[in-house]
Order: sequence, then structure tokens, then C-alpha cells
Amino acid sequence: MTGYDSISVDQLQIGMYVSKLDRPWLETPFLFQGFYVRGKDDIVALRRYCKTVFIDKEQSAVSANGASAPVSEIPAKRQDDQVAKRKPSLLRRLAGRLSQKPIVDHQATGTFYRDTSSLKDELVPATEIHKLAFIGVQEVFTDLKNNKNLDFKSLTTVVDPMIDSVLRNQDALACLTRMRRKDNYLYGHSLGTAVWALVLGRHIGLDRETLQTVGLGAMLLDVGKTQFSTELLTKPERLETEEHKLMKRHVEIGLEIVKKNRSMDRRVLEMIANHHERYNGTGYPNGVSGNDIPVYGRIAGLADCYDAMITKRPYATAMSSLDAMRQLRQRADVDFQAEMVDQFMQAVSAFPTGTLVELNTGEVGVVMSQNNLRRLRPTVMVVLDADKQQRADFPIVDLAVQTKAADEKQSLWIAHGLEPGAYGIDPVKYYVG
Repeated sequence: MTGYDSISVDQLQIGMYVSKLDRPWLETPFLFQGFYVRGKDDIVALRRYCKTVFIDKEQSAVSANGASAPVSEIPAKRQDDQVAKRKPSLLRRLAGRLSQKPIVDHQATGTFYRDTSSLKDELVPATEIHKLAFIGVQEVFTDLKNNKNLDFKSLTTVVDPMIDSVLRNQDALACLTRMRRKDNYLYGHSLGTAVWALVLGRHIGLDRETLQTVGLGAMLLDVGKTQFSTELLTKPERLETEEHKLMKRHVEIGLEIVKKNRSMDRRVLEMIANHHERYNGTGYPNGVSGNDIPVYGRIAGLADCYDAMITKRPYATAMSSLDAMRQLRQRADVDFQAEMVDQFMQAVSAFPTGTLVELNTGEVGVVMSQNNLRRLRPTVMVVLDADKQQRADFPIVDLAVQTKAADEKQSLWIAHGLEPGAYGIDPVKYYVG
């Protein structure tokens, strides 16, 4: 068998390798890079989304007479064959963080992921996961700064519990990530970017194995910066021209570091290589444009940019999520693919759960949950009155239902988002308190 064939989904056989679909990948739960048909469930799931598919005949594991291949002849899913050598202290502390609740795999079922844990319940394990993940990133990046090799296995150990938390409830880790204030920017940004990439990945239905790749790749985007001086990384003013040229080399340096692991997934390399490329070709290092930027590079660029915008940096204040979303919308099909921006905005929301907002009455509240049909009118817990004093009670207002202020004299809406930590408010305590 050589070449590619376009066939009807009804003609699919177990063992065939599907290399391309008849519609944009973002509109389906399947991945663009291809997958084996491993059973009848895969064919049923494909039938829901496609009429025809492209088959790579060279990779397909079917017999010479065209009969379906036995499962034993289908190449196994890619896995690391060797047991990871973990840092014992980190591994012990991460032990038990994985959920005992079954996590629905979108690829296997054809249905989108659904929360299996409430935000309040998930904040308990997510807090520990977030703390230990930060420690893990810090340890690995510090080792690199001290000229040691990249501890790829430790980062994988860190990413796995993050995936499970995001699949149980994506808002918990997201809320904790937004509250980051004084952490080292490089470590915190690497962790935050991984969280947003996982949230987007869950939203578009990536399977768990791919989520691990996306989370790891996002965490490694700025690994090249470990070779720069602290003075350069923490400079409070915008960089001079020569400094900026040096900083842009972090992409090249990062690839050199990661490529030392010869078994590194190519998609991780794509994310690192392309996270500063822009849709109109104005990015770096290669000026790649449009759909020539790999899908995983596009995911990386969006997650990296959003986390940078909502995080306080040495030379810039943190934006509210709403302001960041406005910027992303303005940059759609300029810096980022418009369809990808749409998916990201749906996944993260203009007023994400856990963010601080100010109502048009002057009151300040914490977003408690989303109204999927009216994304700009979530449910809010009011914590400060119009004079910015803490209330004795904390009324919960569903803005999709309550459209009038308490005095019934004016309409009620969110005037604007607030940056994390505004007025000294920690949203987390209103969920677990």
C-alpha cells in the first residue's frame, strides 16, 4: 500500500490510519496529525463528524487482501517504555493527587468533557497541585541554570496531576493561577501558560495523551531563558534593542536544550519553536505565517500571550481577563488565528470563574459561575459595597436573571474586570471559606 486515499467513513476498517478529515480539526474531537482506527467505536465517532477521511496507506495496518487487522497488529499508542526516575520528594508529595473519579475521555466517547467535581471540592487538591507544580518547575529550571540536564521526567510528573485537575474542573487551577502575584515570573509564567494550554485543550476535546504533550510543551516554552542573567530577566524597564535581540534567542536556546532528549515529542518542539510566530508573519524567529504555523504552535502562542497579559511583569501591570480578551479579539487574524481566538475565548471566558469584577453600581464581586448562554452575565458574589467596604453578607447575584439593581432604579451589569488581588481580595477564600 502506498500513498493516500480519500474514502467514505463507511468504508473504514480497523487498522487503517486516518491522516486527514474532511472538515477543520477544531470542529471535531479528533486530532489533525492522525490516528489509528482501533475499533468500531472509533468508526462510530468519526461518522458523527465526517463523511470522508484520508487514509495513509503506508501507515495503515491492514492485511494485503484488505481485511481488517487484528488489534494486536496495530502499533501501540506512543508511551515512554522506561519507568521515570523521579525526584523522590516531589513524587511522594504528588502521590495520591490523582482523582479516584473516572475521567471521561472525549476521544473514546464522542462526548465533550464534563466536570466531575465542583469548584469548591476541586480547589482543595488543586491548591496542593499548584503549589507542588510550582516547586517542580522551580527545581527543574534551577538545575538548568546550574548547567544540569533537563529533567523531563520530573516535569511529566508535575503535568499529570494538573491534567486530572483540569479535567475534573477547569476553573480551580485557573483561579489559583490568576491569583499568582509575587512568584518568580519565569517559573510562574511557565506554570500559568501550561494551565491555559490545558484549559484550551480540554475545550477542543484533545485526548489525555495529547493534553500531556500540550501541557509539557507549554511549560517548556521559555526554558531557554534559564540561560539568561537574573538582571536581564527582571529588568524593570523595557529592554534595549540589543537586549531584546538576545532575549529573542531564548527560542533557539530552548530548542537546543530540549533536543538533547532525542525521544522528545515533535509537538513539544513545534510549540517551543513557534510560540512567538504570528499569524500575519511578523513574529520570530522565522516569520512563519498563517496555517504554516503548526496547530500546537498556535495553541502555545495564545496561552503564552494571555498569561503574560494577565500577570504583573517587571515593566507592565497585570490586565483584567476582560481587557486581555479584548486585545486578543483585536489581534484575531493579525497575530493569532481567528478561529483559535474564538475557541480560547469560549474556553476561558471574558469574566472567568474566580475573577474580580466591578458592577456599574460600584460594588465589587467575585465571579462564582458561568452562564453559558450569556457569557457577559455570570453569577457573582458581591463582597464589597459601593464604597469599597466589605459587606456583612455576601449576596449571590445571577446577572442573567437579576437585571436590576437592588433599588430597582437602574439596570445591573459588570462595568469592568479588575486585576487579580484588587482591593486585597483573595477569591479563593469565598469558595472554601
